[in-house]
Amino acid sequence: MRSHYRHSLRALLLATAAFLTVAPAMAADVTPDRLVNADREPQNWLMNHRTYDAQRYSPLDRINKANIKDLKLAYAVAIGGTSANENLQATPLAEDGFLYIVDQWGVLYKIDARSGDTGRIVWRMDPGQEKVPLANRGAALWGNFVITVANYPARAIATNKETGKVAWEANLADGQADLQLTAAPLAVKDKIIIGAAGGDRGVRDFIAALDGATGKVAWRKYVIPAPGEPGSETWKDKNNAWQTGGGAMWVTGSYDPATDQLLWAPAIRSRCSTPIIARATTSTPTA
Repeated sequence: MRSHYRHSLRALLLATAAFLTVAPAMAADVTPDRLVNADREPQNWLMNHRTYDAQRYSPLDRINKANIKDLKLAYAVAIGGTSANENLQATPLAEDGFLYIVDQWGVLYKIDARSGDTGRIVWRMDPGQEKVPLANRGAALWGNFVITVANYPARAIATNKETGKVAWEANLADGQADLQLTAAPLAVKDKIIIGAAGGDRGVRDFIAALDGATGKVAWRKYVIPAPGEPGSETWKDKNNAWQTGGGAMWVTGSYDPATDQLLWAPAIRSRCSTPIIARATTSTPTA
């Protein structure tokens, strides 16, 4: 009996060791607490601006004024395709040795960079965006998702960061064919904040909050007020210019956890120059 027990225990331990050897390490969820305290993880870059204050400052000092002259290429990873005028404007996100970057066409890549001397594409998620000149400036990490945007139609996409499978997709075109999404989303609490662009194409831009788990729109705030809304008196004319007033949100904004306020600056052919200020948790943000 004891011999049988020892053999069974040994088999169990060997099986467990084998499982631990071949099973991939599961990354921790990117929680609201981790995002608020992103400074505690200097080795990671968990959001577009690294921290909510949008300072983009890294406390790492391995590269400094003394040795920067010695920098050289360690490795390169080919992404994108062969279309003319391709570009990369996205800020890569970094979490525990893995990079998440999106190309011009909204294709999301997970790259294993843990070795330091090579980069291996773990998976890619292709939203099937039409390849016409545009920009895509990055992604957001929320829970176990990587949140990105794509266009034609304008939409937000949540991809499982372990499997590369799409968890949800939300159409944000708002009935405007020329509306574009080019800024990196911002994850705040249980919401994904997204600003619309395409202001130079005669659209009415907005900032919206999506439920992180489902992609359902929680609220949407337009930059240009409709008749009867605060500020609409500055848009009085006979041509309904407010419907095509622009106000593009093509740069990701910031968030102040102390006051629970989002700060987003509009641009592109808009007479509105006042930043959008919105509560991250309410359904009726104010401007």
